[in-house]
Amino acid sequence: MRVADKIELDPQSERELCILSTRRRVETRVRQRARMILLAANGWRNKDISAEVKLDRRRVAVWRRRFIDGGVQALMQDATRSGRPPSVRPEVELRIVNTTLHEK
Repeated sequence: MRVADKIELDPQSERELCILSTRRRVETRVRQRARMILLAANGWRNKDISAEVKLDRRRVAVWRRRFIDGGVQALMQDATRSGRPPSVRPEVELRIVNTTLHEK
């Protein structure tokens, strides 16, 4: 059985997480991540946190690990995702935008 890494917050990180978890103008996913970390710092287990924030236990473990590795800033950005490469090259896109906006 795995045991999740313990999270200990310094006062500055705790203050930032409290602000992120309650502020309305913060993206919902960032607010949810901040709440997860605050619960983890209070000694909650991943399965209990997952039930509270309505996410899969593995997602909670991922964000706990990212916080440990990168701090509060790591919660602000998603990991890069693979995907289909753009079908329009940047030069062509620039020409389209310029033609659309500046020419009659």
